[in-house]
Amino acid sequence: MIKKFHIFANGDETSAQIVQEVRSKMVAAGAEFSEDEKKADLIFCIGGDGALLRLLRQYDFPEAPIVGINTGHLGFFQEITVDGIDELIRMLAHGDYHIQENSALSAEICTESETKQITAINEIVIRGEGERLMHLDMSIGKNYISRFSGDGILICTPAGSTAYNYSLGGVIVDPEVDMLQITPIAPVNNSAYRSFTSGIIVPTNKTIEILPAKAEDRFVVVIEDGRIVARDDVKKVTVGVAGRKAKIVRFSSYNFWSKVKDKIL
Repeated sequence: MIKKFHIFANGDETSAQIVQEVRSKMVAAGAEFSEDEKKADLIFCIGGDGALLRLLRQYDFPEAPIVGINTGHLGFFQEITVDGIDELIRMLAHGDYHIQENSALSAEICTESETKQITAINEIVIRGEGERLMHLDMSIGKNYISRFSGDGILICTPAGSTAYNYSLGGVIVDPEVDMLQITPIAPVNNSAYRSFTSGIIVPTNKTIEILPAKAEDRFVVVIEDGRIVARDDVKKVTVGVAGRKAKIVRFSSYNFWSKVKDKIL
């Protein structure tokens, strides 16, 4: 039984109405609302996939599991729609759910002035500003692999394989598979440059190191889950699996591939 719960929501009118409904029904079921997410047994995330990403950033990947109620557009991460709240509360009360743990990405960005640490649940993108061709040296597990020429490189988790990665031609990966995926963005192959053109699958015990190959390539844009986190004179970006995970509540009705078929394919 959930003893304490917390609610994180979008600021739109629909989500505000759902907040009140969830709060009153959970209290009626015997649970207590907590203003502090650190003291909650469960966090409701009301909104779309963007709301979940903001929750993870703001709460720094909380220990409490998250259950999503979709009031957004795609709602791939979110578990239920607004018409399923009563059934949601019934299943929570009966313990009819499990926790899906999604590994996050951790990146260390080294610039001339600082070293910055970031965490992403979907993907980290390293690319140039505007339309400038980038030349990036890539190593996996300290082993030099290739010099890449093109728009940039995306590194994603299985959770992120259905997002930007898929639009680039990357493969969709079941979240139960433990791996990272490296996907090229507009690779260049001609008589002057040779780049890898398909995705690379990497085990989670390896780190991926990206270095600008030339002095003019050091103005790099680093994007974490759609948000620019660095635009600077970057010396090196090192990406691996983070120690933290996003804990998402899933019910018996949840099926990853059914959701892929309904929302993406």
